[in-house]
Amino acid sequence: MPRMYDILRGITTVENPPASEKKTGLEKQPDNKPSAEKPVAEEAVAKDSAQERIANTKQKDIKLLSQPLSFPKNILSIGEAGLKEDRRQEDPALLSKKLISVVKQHGVDNQERANEIYNDAVETVKDLLAKIKTGEDLNASMGSIYELLDNVFNQIVMGDSILNNIYEKKEEYYLPYHIVNTLILSSVLAINMGFNKSRLSHIGISSIFCDVGMDGFKELIDQPRTLVEDEFKLVKTHVSKSLQMVESINNINDIVKQTIRMHHKRINGSGYPAGIFKEDINPYARILSLVDTYEAMTHTRPHRAAITTHKAVRLLVGAMKNDFDFDVMKIFINKMSVYPIGSAVMLDTGELARVISVQPGSPLRPVVLIIRGANGESAKEKIIIDLSRQDLLSIKDSVSL
Repeated sequence: MPRMYDILRGITTVENPPASEKKTGLEKQPDNKPSAEKPVAEEAVAKDSAQERIANTKQKDIKLLSQPLSFPKNILSIGEAGLKEDRRQEDPALLSKKLISVVKQHGVDNQERANEIYNDAVETVKDLLAKIKTGEDLNASMGSIYELLDNVFNQIVMGDSILNNIYEKKEEYYLPYHIVNTLILSSVLAINMGFNKSRLSHIGISSIFCDVGMDGFKELIDQPRTLVEDEFKLVKTHVSKSLQMVESINNINDIVKQTIRMHHKRINGSGYPAGIFKEDINPYARILSLVDTYEAMTHTRPHRAAITTHKAVRLLVGAMKNDFDFDVMKIFINKMSVYPIGSAVMLDTGELARVISVQPGSPLRPVVLIIRGANGESAKEKIIIDLSRQDLLSIKDSVSL
């Protein structure tokens, strides 16, 4: 039986179950004896029984679509090997009209749900920062934090829709959005690296708390200028302040604390704090250091403009290639591509599009959704184009919205 998130990603559909599920019981069985024709009545009964089984299978698939997916308990509990097996089935497919109609019929709007989860996550982080500022007990907030993690992990497994939220322009204080964006990117990377449930929890908590200490320097980091050396030294103490917050919370794993301490340290020895060597940096910090840098580069800060995702990726694999773990970088590029999912691109037709999927083996020709026509007007219809199948259409440049 197809799983819910397989159906939603176009790997299978309700109307067309996998070949392994199409067995009707009428398949020819090996027999050394000469075959004889079945009586007509017996054959009719067999056909009726087979049709009934097929109908039941379809009904079960439809019922499966309408049920919420509880994650990570019944997904990540399969462990690292199971996740690797799932990833082999996760090749993105272009959504068909039939699939979209099935999704709408059962009330599952993946992008709408992704928007809701993203906005809820931002509000949860804002609430956390407010409680830190007033000195409240953070243990009371951990229930909502773990719920946030479950919702984000669940949405990532359902598809890549939540990545679209990362690149939307925000006018307000950047820190809550930076924390949520870093959480999403690190979780995507961790899932693609085969992290099990407990390891995903470690990277999730680390992502949320690694920069909460930065809020204490809000007035300083909101300055529309580059910080002087003494100011930068002061801002670097946000790591120790973040660790103080985590120390006040019950049952936080030491791995989380190590990750927070190391997440600004680079593989080549640069970064901070001093006294940490390449072999000391744990896998979680190696992920966080990369996605934290990428997220910061692709978003506007008070003292500088954002750069496009395409330029950020080129910097990571070029001038900054020795800063980060090679294996982490390779998985990041394979998953995010040269044109990351959620980023905006300009086609050579003058149309503006958003990258919604990347076909394996075609990093320069992703699947895009047209969001604005060549005339500058917003697209009135959902037009999805798989550039890997188009010879005459290509990306002219990446853009920042």
